[in-house]
Amino acid sequence: MDKDLTAIEWRSDQWIYQFGGLRPDNVLEYFSQSPFWDSSSNNAVLKMQTQFNALQQGSYDLKNMVGVEFAVTHQEPPMLFIITKFRRSSPTKVTPIAAYYILDGNAYEAPSLHSIVSTRMLSSIKRVESAFEIARSHAVFHPSVGYSWNESAELKAARKNALKDFQS
Repeated sequence: MDKDLTAIEWRSDQWIYQFGGLRPDNVLEYFSQSPFWDSSSNNAVLKMQTQFNALQQGSYDLKNMVGVEFAVTHQEPPMLFIITKFRRSSPTKVTPIAAYYILDGNAYEAPSLHSIVSTRMLSSIKRVESAFEIARSHAVFHPSVGYSWNESAELKAARKNALKDFQS
């Protein structure tokens, strides 16, 4: 499993200045300078194989290669580019591995759906647990009466005011 790079923000002002900003035709080259780039990807292999010949990358097709590749999947130049890392197993079958975005020249790894959902659930569970702790602090048990609610005078007044506001 790859390292979690979601906490990293990467930017190269020098590169952006040297190449006159980010455009659809150079954004993958910019992204290849970042720590998110996989140097064993099909893109990198193709770049290495074609850098010193007249064919360049234009005559080669990534779709005929098998392995990891990067592709720009959405763009709103010059501010936003979304790059997806895929695992290609055939010319027609690709599986997304990770998503990255470049926002105003800053590159980020997008968090996975699993990490977003688990973080939200953990946050929700903590709030529910806190609510139960508050409720438990107001519950009183007596063997002859059972459980009852121990409410301070302030809380009773606040509850009554809230009920009045709700009913009117």
